[in-house]
Amino acid sequence: MATMWNGLSFKFSEESYVTLIITLAITVLWLLWSVSNYFRNQNQPPLPPGSFGFPFIGQTVDFALAYRTSDGIERWVQKKIDKHGPVFKWRFLGFPIVMMDQPEGNRFIFQNEGTSHHTFWLSHLSTLLGPDSLITLPGERHKLARRYFNKFLDHTAMSRYLPGVNRSTIRHFAKHWQGKDQVVGSDMTHLYTCSTICNLVMTLEEGPLMDKFLLQFRTWEKGFSSLPINLRGFQYYKAVKARKMICEMLDGLLEQRRKEIAEDNVSNASKVDILNNLLTVPDENGNLLPDSYIKDNLLLMLFAGFGTSSSTLAMVIYYIAKNPHVYKEIVQEHKLILEEKYASGKDDDSLTMEDISAMKYTWRVIKETLRFQPVVQPGNPRKTVTNLEYRGYYIPKGWLLMWNQFSHKNPKYFSNPLKFDPSRWETPPALYTFVPFGGGPHRCLGMEFAKMEMLVFIHHLVRRYSWSLKDPNGLIIRDPFPRTFDKSLITVKEIVSL
Repeated sequence: MATMWNGLSFKFSEESYVTLIITLAITVLWLLWSVSNYFRNQNQPPLPPGSFGFPFIGQTVDFALAYRTSDGIERWVQKKIDKHGPVFKWRFLGFPIVMMDQPEGNRFIFQNEGTSHHTFWLSHLSTLLGPDSLITLPGERHKLARRYFNKFLDHTAMSRYLPGVNRSTIRHFAKHWQGKDQVVGSDMTHLYTCSTICNLVMTLEEGPLMDKFLLQFRTWEKGFSSLPINLRGFQYYKAVKARKMICEMLDGLLEQRRKEIAEDNVSNASKVDILNNLLTVPDENGNLLPDSYIKDNLLLMLFAGFGTSSSTLAMVIYYIAKNPHVYKEIVQEHKLILEEKYASGKDDDSLTMEDISAMKYTWRVIKETLRFQPVVQPGNPRKTVTNLEYRGYYIPKGWLLMWNQFSHKNPKYFSNPLKFDPSRWETPPALYTFVPFGGGPHRCLGMEFAKMEMLVFIHHLVRRYSWSLKDPNGLIIRDPFPRTFDKSLITVKEIVSL
């Protein structure tokens, strides 16, 4: 087939006509889509204000640098708020993120999880946590797993764990504090929380095995704040390798514990730990958990109960020393608890859940510490699963929403916010202004244990020691959790009797 134009002859095959028609059809469809999208956008709310910065990198470097100081992220966010308003967009490692306002944004995220958005972890972090880790499971799988684990970590379960935690705490002070006139606070809380959580999870006592385990655990933990480069020589590569070695160690532990259970070993009967529960308690379908599920979640519980509680306790030591009136109030509270025990003829070294409940002022001190120095800052993002509108802004599907704790020092919600004042917690704060343990379906499952663990530690600390900071004006940094630059180096003095 041919056609003439200005004396030139063009030949078209049938295939050429088909190609031309397809090209024209695609062009027309693209034009129709573009026009439709243009008019649709005319009626669509605007995207949140802000800047994505450089392609892919965005504000990743600025954010990482700001994270190194105690209030760096707060100042970074406030600078953005001053420029763009309380809701703004930015980019981190290629992901478009909307920083939500507070407390309204926190409320929106926690109340709507599972509908407009779900939990999200960067792929390199998911690799470290494992595919069956409770914290990374979405939707219905997370609900089922949470119901299962809640049986072992709710308030009722704490009464079973308290005697063991109390014994572990007494041993800790006898071994690491007694006879010393100077200690490094964060090193002590590190040892304490490590020993306590290892006992709770798998009855692992201090010794060569724990030392070997902790060596790999610390390497694995550092991977969460390192560049996601899985090449030899980089920290993330070492963390991935450490996870593999930890799982091999856990394989041996699972095999040994199963033998003890099968033999109904007497020593195993005394092990009131989570590992026994995971190996013997079936799920809702009557099935025992597979090993991969057990290992991922043992690792998660160790991770969740280790660094966060350790950092918080180190900061509690710091702020008590900075505020002598707080120390006096705490001492008085624990003195009354001991006096009641003496009066009733109870062992003064034992603790009951009633004693824990009586530590109201001490818990206020912990909460005030968490207000001053949130362990997690900002919160773990959520990923939108649908286009949504918030505060008059359009947020596309696939973007990340980030909740935060920046209301902690907002005078609108906390009067005189730069003053360390535990008494402010005599009145509950406004909803969603104080969320150190997160909220919604992914609220920290180990909150009750963390609370008990910290209260027991402070009880034995204040009844045995007074202390002062070597550097009262020490700089507070993050790596990734808050700590003083000198790791809370303190001078301690043993108390003969409280």
